[in-house]
Amino acid sequence: MFLRIFLFASFFLSLYSAPKKIIASAYESKTYKRPTIVLDAGHGGLDRGAKIKYPYVEEKKLTLSLTLLAKKELEKLGYKVILTRSKDYFIPLKKRVDYANSLDAEMFISIHFNSCPNNEAHGIEIYYHNSQENKQKAKSSKNLAQSTLSQICKKSNAKSRGVKNGRFVVIKDTKMPAILIEAGFLTNPQERDNIRKQIYLEKISYGIAQGIENFIKKFV
Repeated sequence: MFLRIFLFASFFLSLYSAPKKIIASAYESKTYKRPTIVLDAGHGGLDRGAKIKYPYVEEKKLTLSLTLLAKKELEKLGYKVILTRSKDYFIPLKKRVDYANSLDAEMFISIHFNSCPNNEAHGIEIYYHNSQENKQKAKSSKNLAQSTLSQICKKSNAKSRGVKNGRFVVIKDTKMPAILIEAGFLTNPQERDNIRKQIYLEKISYGIAQGIENFIKKFV
């Protein structure tokens, strides 16, 4: 009788404790961990970025709009998102880098829009820094860029201009994997009309979030 009671009690305790062990193990292996992401809205304040006279648009406003939408999508997925700027003010590039490096963040995403003398140029391209001093960061940044570009183009139906190597300060001097997104050409009339629409920016923001999510699942 005592043996049966002991076995039953042991079985009950194992059922009760198993979920806790699974959860503890998952936390230990970072299954539930969502990386902290720094989103950097390009330009701001006196630095307007690319400007189009008619219809008048400023890059700095569009980058902030897209950044806030991307933040919302990433937070839906459980990520902690930190912004280098949340309003229309100027922040020097070095301060953006220093701020990002001071945080316990795993990713840095800088958001911009393109311009070109040839108004037929269109599409989305993403830059990473192919550092020879930090090859692990370069590899992770390239994988992040490819994953994000694929999803942005899939969701927005925009042309992919590929992943490119760049030496922009915000992706070169940040310590964590970093990419710079050029989310379309303001100098292309058709693409500019799309970019000025909220629904189109939402598609790009969803692509950014899904691209990051796919990168995490595959490479982290």
